[in-house]
Amino acid sequence: MKKSILAIALMSTFSYANAADVDNTWYIGAGAGQSNYESVDAVSHLGDDSDLAWNAIVGYQLNKYFAVEAGWQDLGTDDDTHQWGGLDGSQSIKVDGFTLGLVGTLPLNEKWFLTGEAGAYQYHLAHQMSADKYVSATDTAPYFGAGVGYKITDALEVSAKYRRFANVDETAWNTANMDAQTVGLQMVYRFGVKPAHIAPAVLPAVIPVVVEEAIITPVPEVVYATEVQQSSVAVLFGFDSSKLSSKAEAKLDEVIRVSKLNDNDVIMLDGQADNQGPSAYNQKLSEARVQQVKDYLTTHGVEVQKLETKATGSEGAQGNTLADHALERRVTITLTSEVQVVAS
Repeated sequence: MKKSILAIALMSTFSYANAADVDNTWYIGAGAGQSNYESVDAVSHLGDDSDLAWNAIVGYQLNKYFAVEAGWQDLGTDDDTHQWGGLDGSQSIKVDGFTLGLVGTLPLNEKWFLTGEAGAYQYHLAHQMSADKYVSATDTAPYFGAGVGYKITDALEVSAKYRRFANVDETAWNTANMDAQTVGLQMVYRFGVKPAHIAPAVLPAVIPVVVEEAIITPVPEVVYATEVQQSSVAVLFGFDSSKLSSKAEAKLDEVIRVSKLNDNDVIMLDGQADNQGPSAYNQKLSEARVQQVKDYLTTHGVEVQKLETKATGSEGAQGNTLADHALERRVTITLTSEVQVVAS
């Protein structure tokens, strides 16, 4: 009797839909909050004051880290009437105008991120000095800002923003010099970003098929040939983690069982990371994931002809949605086996 293992099935299928790339896309947004006029030096009794501020923006995303942003910023009015019992509302300073700047984004995880920005504010300052005296000026002031944001969906996000505007002055008659700052919330909607449709991973049962053949005279002897078969499975990891989940361990247990059927097997481990964060850090993270899988296999009795490893970090990772990032944090196990099959 001769026994031949005709097939060993071990596979995992990953399907990536082409979601819209965040690079080279447009977005719009609006926000509201409180403005504070500070260090006010005016040819009137006006001093530091607070008011409602609002803004509207349109931006162009150069890549996942940087965008160019233009908008309209209304800083509200400094009338400071509370110092005079509301008796001289004829005096006021109002500021509004256009902003143009560069915005940087730093992801903290799949939902939270930090922002920083800097640019120029072309403002119009209107100073009502008395009931019959009014002066105004148009000038440019620098501004900078920082914030923390949360992704509600892939296309919609909300941020808490702080912005500071320096040297907002009335330069025509030099009647007012001051600084301003705003604190508030801002909503942004990004065009062209759609959730990816991911086909579910399929892991068929691993069933070795054993065929018993009896050689009956005068039937010619059956001729066997060696065939190389290759199959693969991937185990996934959490964000910024190299820890094996229970689901990942179950997949590795199946690899261990199949590898024990043939001691001529070769196993290749390929560790990867998503494209969030610095590439050097992602390289070390993928190496740690490969080591975790290797340690699990060897401590559970895997005896193969050769066990090879490599780690590619975020090289080749192109995901832009949360689902894409989840599938890129993985170690792929490729099993190469030599089996005896009936020669044709």
